[in-house]
Amino acid sequence: MGDHPPVILATPAWSLNGPNVFSASLARGLKARQIPAHIVLTRPDLVDAKPLPPPADIPLEALHVRPFMSMRARWKAMIQHLEERAPCIYVPNYDFRHSCVSPRLSHRVAIVGIVHSDDPQHYEHVARLGKYWNAIIAVSSAIAEETLKIGPSLSSRLSVIPYGVASSATLPDRSSPGPLRVVYAGRLDQQQKRVLDLPDIVEATMELRVPFRLTIAGSGPAEAQLRAMCANAGTCVEFLGTLDGDALARVLAQQDVFLLASEFEGLPISVLEAMGQGCIPVVSDLRSGIRELIVDGLNGFRLARGDTRGFAKRLGELHDNPGMRRQMAEAAYSTIRSGCYRLDSMVQRYIELFETVLDTAQRGAFRRPAGRIQPPPDLLWQEYLPEPLRRAGNYGKRLLAGAKG
Repeated sequence: MGDHPPVILATPAWSLNGPNVFSASLARGLKARQIPAHIVLTRPDLVDAKPLPPPADIPLEALHVRPFMSMRARWKAMIQHLEERAPCIYVPNYDFRHSCVSPRLSHRVAIVGIVHSDDPQHYEHVARLGKYWNAIIAVSSAIAEETLKIGPSLSSRLSVIPYGVASSATLPDRSSPGPLRVVYAGRLDQQQKRVLDLPDIVEATMELRVPFRLTIAGSGPAEAQLRAMCANAGTCVEFLGTLDGDALARVLAQQDVFLLASEFEGLPISVLEAMGQGCIPVVSDLRSGIRELIVDGLNGFRLARGDTRGFAKRLGELHDNPGMRRQMAEAAYSTIRSGCYRLDSMVQRYIELFETVLDTAQRGAFRRPAGRIQPPPDLLWQEYLPEPLRRAGNYGKRLLAGAKG
């Protein structure tokens, strides 16, 4: 690829979520093609309830910031990090706080924004900053359609590039008899993932007398409550914690069904990874990438959100029909192996997009407008205070908390 400008993918912290898994996969694919790439942690001091094991083969660089720095100082550090590496390509991802420097960056920094989820926060992000980005990516056609409703003027710079994942070289063998093996892998969060529906699905499945075993891989804020609610299920449910990519692939290769009861999604990487190992997805029927990925009854099942009884009935059908289970597993696996969801396809499409962005920028075919920093609407006024005042405020809070205790 020659002297390709570096690609810088941003994230607040290295925690368990789809955009971070995507960033590692893309950076790894770019490096394999001799394109320099690294991930910048813009809030390296952030303590997260769902840590993700850091990749050993991808550079993670911490932004030069301190815990109590004001946002103005953080924005200055972000601009400096990018401009010192220019010409470069900057991918803000879901870093809503630091991406607002987009209007202040020079044309030597090309910006590729991604709408990762069918979530109001992501749509607010592109509505606020899309005009300052060289290109915009939606991870599904449904998300692209919603993005254009918000910003029709973005159409000439908007593309759809689905996530791509690695898959097993051959369909894993699942011929051994026994209970239906069901897995959930991802963030243990209720607001989006509705993980507290899982105990209800377990209870309904047990009432139907379906032999099964549910494996839960992941971590997050709802973990303690989820564990408590599953306590009566005994050996039918096991928790593995957060796994790295290789360990998760091995677990998925041993499962029959992937369960996802989410309230909303973008294009769930966890579902793609599971299908790439031949797991049959039994998931919420969501308008985002789910309906583009899963044909109900062919390569998976889609059910109404909250229909825990319906989820249980589908698990029963899959247990009772080994032939159907084998056919659906093959269809799920084929969807990933033969379609646009392959990792190499995604990497290639991003490389082509980056080259187009660089070319249009060099020719002056697209010139980003300049403007003031555009903070997110939920940024608190305290974030603007100078570092000494923020430190003093934190110290005062700790004193008050100690006095109350």
